[in-house]
Amino acid sequence: MSQFNIYKASAGSGKTYTLVKEYIKKCISSKSRVSHKPLLAITFTNKAASEMKKRIMSTLFSFSKGEKIDFYFALKNELNYTDAQLIEKSKKALSDIIHYYSLFSVSTIDKFIHKVIRNFSYELDLPANFEVEMDSKKLIQDAVLSLLDEAGSDKSLTEILIKFSEHKTHQEKYWDIENDLLEFGEELFKDRIFLVLNEIVDVRQIQTQQKILLKQIQSFEKNTINYYNKIKHIIKGIPDDAFIYKSLPQYLKKIENKNYKQLYIEDTSRLYKSIQSNIWCAKNADNIIRNQVDEVVPELSNKMQSYLNFLNLNYSHYLFYREYYNSLFFVSVLSRISQKIEANKKDNNIVHISEFNQIIRHFLTNTSAPFIYEKIGNRYDHHFIDEFQDTSIIQWQNLLPLIENALASIGSCLIVGDGKQSIYRWRGGEVEQFITLCNEKSTHELKIFSPNIHSLDINYRSGKNIVKFNNEFFSFLSHKLSGSYSSLYNSLSQNIHLKKEGYVDITIIEADEDNTILENTLQKVYETIIEVKKDNYNFSDIFILTRKNSEITYCATYLAEKGVPVISSEALLLNKSKTIQFLVNVLQITFNQDDILSRIRVVEYLFLNKLIKVEPDNISERLSYFSQISFVEFQAALNAFGFHYSLESYINSNLYELVEKIIRDFKLEIENNLFVTFFLDFVLEFSTQKSNSLREFLFFWELKRESLSIVIPAGIDAVEIITIHKAKGLEFPIVIFPFANWKEDLGHENKWFSVPDFSSSKSSSITLLPIKKEFEKWPPPFPDQYTQHKRKIILDNINLLYVALTRAEDRMYIYPNSDFRRGNTYKYFTDYFGFPSKLDAIVKDDTSFFLGEKTKKNVSEIHEETARSTQFISHSWRNRLKIKKNYLFNKDIKKQYSINRGNLIHDIMSDINVQSDVCEVIDKYMKKGLLSADGFSQINIQINNVLNHPQIKHLFKSDVKVFSEYNILSKSGEVFRPDRVILHSKELVSLIDYKTGEQRKSDYIQMQKYEKVLLEMGFQKVEKYLVYLTKSKNKVDVEKI
Repeated sequence: MSQFNIYKASAGSGKTYTLVKEYIKKCISSKSRVSHKPLLAITFTNKAASEMKKRIMSTLFSFSKGEKIDFYFALKNELNYTDAQLIEKSKKALSDIIHYYSLFSVSTIDKFIHKVIRNFSYELDLPANFEVEMDSKKLIQDAVLSLLDEAGSDKSLTEILIKFSEHKTHQEKYWDIENDLLEFGEELFKDRIFLVLNEIVDVRQIQTQQKILLKQIQSFEKNTINYYNKIKHIIKGIPDDAFIYKSLPQYLKKIENKNYKQLYIEDTSRLYKSIQSNIWCAKNADNIIRNQVDEVVPELSNKMQSYLNFLNLNYSHYLFYREYYNSLFFVSVLSRISQKIEANKKDNNIVHISEFNQIIRHFLTNTSAPFIYEKIGNRYDHHFIDEFQDTSIIQWQNLLPLIENALASIGSCLIVGDGKQSIYRWRGGEVEQFITLCNEKSTHELKIFSPNIHSLDINYRSGKNIVKFNNEFFSFLSHKLSGSYSSLYNSLSQNIHLKKEGYVDITIIEADEDNTILENTLQKVYETIIEVKKDNYNFSDIFILTRKNSEITYCATYLAEKGVPVISSEALLLNKSKTIQFLVNVLQITFNQDDILSRIRVVEYLFLNKLIKVEPDNISERLSYFSQISFVEFQAALNAFGFHYSLESYINSNLYELVEKIIRDFKLEIENNLFVTFFLDFVLEFSTQKSNSLREFLFFWELKRESLSIVIPAGIDAVEIITIHKAKGLEFPIVIFPFANWKEDLGHENKWFSVPDFSSSKSSSITLLPIKKEFEKWPPPFPDQYTQHKRKIILDNINLLYVALTRAEDRMYIYPNSDFRRGNTYKYFTDYFGFPSKLDAIVKDDTSFFLGEKTKKNVSEIHEETARSTQFISHSWRNRLKIKKNYLFNKDIKKQYSINRGNLIHDIMSDINVQSDVCEVIDKYMKKGLLSADGFSQINIQINNVLNHPQIKHLFKSDVKVFSEYNILSKSGEVFRPDRVILHSKELVSLIDYKTGEQRKSDYIQMQKYEKVLLEMGFQKVEKYLVYLTKSKNKVDVEKI
C-alpha cells in the first residue's frame, strides 16, 4: 500500500483528529531511538501548531494511563497491539517528547524553514546572528525616504520621479508619489518577486522604453483627433438631436474631452448599429433636418467605418501601451528600492520572514536537497502537511525534495486540505496545487508514488439542518464555477454525525421609511442576540462574522451603545484607547514643543476626563487659550493644575521610564487598564530591541498603530466580532453573519507580465500590471488572463461564504442586504430561494428562509472564579531603589550563615510593633524573597518565642507606643539607634535590643549609652532588656539589666 495519502477534509470533518491519529500511529510504531525524531508536521498558523502539539501530548498521556479514548481501538487494531503494548508504547513516545522536546517538529512552514536557514547561515552567506524582521512597512518606508533624498543628485532617478509626478498631475491626481512608492514596495515581499527581480531592466533602458511607448500613445491620440476634426467638419451645422439618440455627438464629446479610455465602440451600442446600417437620423427629426443628415450620410458613413477600422486595429494596443507606460514609473524605481532595503538589512543583520522560502529555493537549485535537511540534525521520514490548499507554490517546491526523498525510501507523506476553504490567495495560496494532487488523471511531481485519495465526509461540528443546508446551498452554487473549480462543490455531501437539529435563518435586510439598510441590519443583529440570550446562551457563545473591518466597527459601536459586551479586533486596537492617544500626544509635545495640535489634544483629554475641572461651556475657550500661549507658559499651567510635567526631566529619561513618568505625573493609574499595560510592553520591546530614541519610537508608532492590539484573556462573557479570515478553523455555538453579501470585486490584483521590449534587442521584458476589466479590450494574452482572474474571484467569494457558513454548531443567522443587487453575492441567496429545495424549509416572499427549530441550551451550573480588578500602579525607581547592605562574605560558610540568619531575624523583629503584626511582616519578607518557605517555620517559632517570653511579652501588647529603630540625637551630637523603644508614660520607658551570637561586654556598654540619652530627654526610669537569639533549638535568652 502506498505511503502517500491525501485527505480531502471538508469543514468540521475531523481534520485535526486525523492528523493527530496518524502522527501518533507513526510515533508509537517508530523504530527510532527517539520516537518522534523522524516526524515532521507542517501547519498553517502558530495556533494550529500549538493545538496539534497539545492534542498529541494529551492523547498520549491518556493512552499511557490506559484510557481508551478517541482512536484508541482504531490504533490498536491497525497496529495489531495488545492493550499492554499500546500503553507501553504511548508511555515511551510521551517520555521521548518530554525529554527531547526540541525534536518535536510540529510548526508552521515559516518556522521550519527558519530553522533550516539558522543552521545553514554559513552556506547561505548569512550572518550567523541575523535577526528575523516581521515588519515590511518599516523597511519599505526607510528605503523610499532614502531614495527620495537622492532626488536631485541622481540625474536619471530625478528625471523619472519628476515625470511620474507630472504624469499624476495630468491624470488629475495628487502629485506626491511617496504613497505610490510605499504601496508598490510591498511587491518586494511577495513570493513571486524572486522570479522577476533580476529581469527588471535599469532606469535608462526603462526611460528609452517610455519614450517609444509615449510616441505610440501620442500617435494614436493624434490620429484620433484627426478623425474627430474630419467628422465634426462633415456634420457641421447639424444639431445633436438630429442623430439617433444623440449617439454620435455624445461619442465625439469623449474625444473632445480627451476621454481616450472610453472610446471603445461596443457591438451592441447604438453608434455601432448606425455605422453598420448607415441609419443616422433620429425618427422624430423634421424634413429639413432629415435632408441635412441624408446629404452627409455617404461621407459620414465612409469616415466612421474608416474610424471603426482604425479603432479595431489600434485601440487595444493603445490601452495596453498606456498602462504599460504608467507601470514603468514604478518598475523603474523598484530595483532601486530593493537595493536600499538590501543595504539596510545587511547593515542591521536582518532577514525578512518573506525571504525564507526564496533563500531555500535559490539554494536548492544548486545543491542536493537531502544535504540541506540533514544538516539540521533530523532526517525526516514521515511528513504531515495541514491546510495544503493555502500553501504557496514556492513553499511546496521547497518541501518537494524532502518528501520525494522520504517516499523513495521508507518514509511517508500525509497531506490534508480543502479547496473549499482556500481564502488566502492574496497571500500566495494556490488551490490549484491541491486540486491537481487530488485529480487521479492529472500529472504532478509525486504521481509516481501513487497517492491514495481519501475523503472525510462526516461533519462532527454542526447540527443536522446546518449540514443539510450547506450541502444543498453549495452544490447549487457549483454551477457558477467552471473547469476544475466546480468539482470542489458539485459533489459536496457531508454526512451527519450529531443528533442535535440545528437552525438556519436567512433574512434579506431591506431599507424602510424610518431606517437605512445599515441601521436595520444592526438592529436585527441586536434583536438576535437578545433572542439567543433568552434561550440560555451566554454572550460568549455568540460570534458575529464580517468580511470587512469597517463592518466590525459598525457592529461593535452599535452593540456597545446598547449595553452588549463586545470583543473585537477593532475595539482592541491600542490606538482606539483615549488614554493611549493621550500618552502619545504627551510624547509628541515632549519631542516637538511647537506641536500645537498635540498640545490641544492633551488639554482636551484632561478636561473631558475631569482631571482639570472646567465648565463644559468653557472648554472651547480654554482650548483656544492653551493653543496660543508659549510652551513655557503651557508647562507652568500644567504644573499649576497639580501635574508634574517637566520637559527637562522628560528629555533626560529613557523611553520606558518617560512613559511611566507621564502615567504618574498625570495621575493615570486607572483600574485594570489593559491598554496601558500592553502599550508599556510595546514601549519596552521597542526600547530594548530597536532604539531608545523618542523620535524613532514616534515614527515607529505611526507605522504600527493600526495593527497593535491587546490580547483578551479567555473566559470573558462577551460577544466576539471577527472577520471571516480570522474565523477559519474555529467553531462557535451561535453564528450571526450580517452584511452577508458583497460585490464580486474583481479588484486590482497586480501581476507580472511578459511584455514587448522596445529598448533593446531582447524580444520581451517584464512589467507589473493591475488586472482589471479593461483587459478584455487589450491584445492577447490579456483577455484570457482576465477570464482566469474572474474565475478565481468567483471561487474566492464562494469559498469565503463556505468558511463563514460552516462555523456554526447550533444556530446560524445570515443577513444579506439588497444594497447592491447586481454583480453581488446577494444573488446567490435570492437565486437559491427560487431553487426547488428538497429541504423542509420555510421560504417567505423570497426574502427569508428558515430551517429547523430553535431549541434552548441545556444549562449546567458553572462556578467561575473572577479575578479581582487591580489598580495599575507606577512608581519611580529612583525613589524606591535601595542598595542592600548584603550579607558580608566570609570564608567560614557556617559562620556566614549564622550572621545572615541573625541579621534577617533582627530585621523582621524591627518591623514588628505588636503581636498581631507577625503574619503581615513574615508575608512581606517571603514575597520579597528574603525568607524562604523552608526557613519560615524555624524563624516563625523563634519570633513567637520572643513575643511570648514571660519577661517581655507585655511589651508587645496592642496598647503600647513603639518606636522601632528611630534615630536619637544626643546633646553631644552623637546619633543612637536602639532596636525598640516602648513609651509607657512621660516618666517610664522600656528599651529592647536584639543580639545574635555570644554575650559581649560591649552589649552592656551600648545599653548604658541608650539609657543615658533617654534620661537626657527627660524620662525618669529606663527598663533595659537584651534579647539574645540563637539558632540552637530556637532558644531565646532575655536579660534585664
